[in-house]
Amino acid sequence: MSDGPHKSLNMTAGWKKLAERADQTAFEVEQVAEKVLPALEEGWRENGCDDLIRNIRTLLGDVRQTSFLANNKAAELEAARRDLSAGRGLRQLIVDHVIQALAKGQQGADALSQGIANALRERAARAALQVEEHYIRKSNETRAANVRTRINDAVSRAPIDAFARHTAGLEAGAPARQSQKQQELDDGVRLP
Repeated sequence: MSDGPHKSLNMTAGWKKLAERADQTAFEVEQVAEKVLPALEEGWRENGCDDLIRNIRTLLGDVRQTSFLANNKAAELEAARRDLSAGRGLRQLIVDHVIQALAKGQQGADALSQGIANALRERAARAALQVEEHYIRKSNETRAANVRTRINDAVSRAPIDAFARHTAGLEAGAPARQSQKQQELDDGVRLP
């Protein structure tokens, strides 16, 4: 008997835990959403995104102030793209999305925050498809589609914007964690 398709998933432990929780209908979508940010943070650390954000802040100048030179900043960021992202997927996504935010007229920390949030959402969407593909190979299409849908629903409820605002320097302190350990019988599955 297998422990489930998530065990052989070729992804980090955070994504495996998210896939496992999404596969079990006993977990509410909010409980699945508790695993989204830890999975994204794992990739954040592996890709050295804190260094990237510091470099982008330096390139943009004081990101807490608006700039009348947003188009120049987008061009500078575009020119530095290779050095900043150098073969790391999440870093490349962040740089691309920050450039897009600058091109749309956002400035400073707002452009940085929006770029981070959009990059993390795109990464999560790609991961959901990767999980679905794995589940199709290891289980069946119905189960795979259900897991992907639950992951996408969880991503839409995860505090990605708060994490992005924190890392962009717009909010002090770490974003609040949602996960709470259930200790009592009454803390179990919600009844209708």
